[in-house]
Amino acid sequence: MTDTCAHTLTSDKYLKFLAAMYQAKDAQGHSMLLASEDQRLLEFITVQSFLNKPLSMMQIMMSREVLFLGASTISRKVDALRLAGWVRTVADAGDRRIKWLEPTEKALHYFQQVDALLAE
Repeated sequence: MTDTCAHTLTSDKYLKFLAAMYQAKDAQGHSMLLASEDQRLLEFITVQSFLNKPLSMMQIMMSREVLFLGASTISRKVDALRLAGWVRTVADAGDRRIKWLEPTEKALHYFQQVDALLAE
C-alpha cells in the first residue's frame, strides 16, 4: 500500500490521536496505555457511571457479550483495576450485598488526559 493510498483510507485526526496515545506518558514517565481488556472494562464502568447508570458487580459479570470476556476474567480484571486504584466498590445503602462499581479520581484524570490528546 502506498502512502497516498493509506492517507486516503484513514482519518488523519483519529490516527494522530492514536499516535499521541501510543506516545503519551504519565507524570512518572510511564506509558499511558492500559492493556486492551483493562481499557475496555474501565471505559465501560466509567461510561455507565457518566450516564448515571452505575454497574453492580452482578451486572458487570452479566456483560460478557459487551466486554468479550468470560465471567472469571471479568472478576479478576475488576479486582486488578480496584487494586491499581482505577475503580472502587461502594456498598448499596439499601442492600449491603450489592456492590456498585465507580471510577476513581485516578480513572477520571486518565480520561481527562485522553480527552486532551483527542483535542490536539
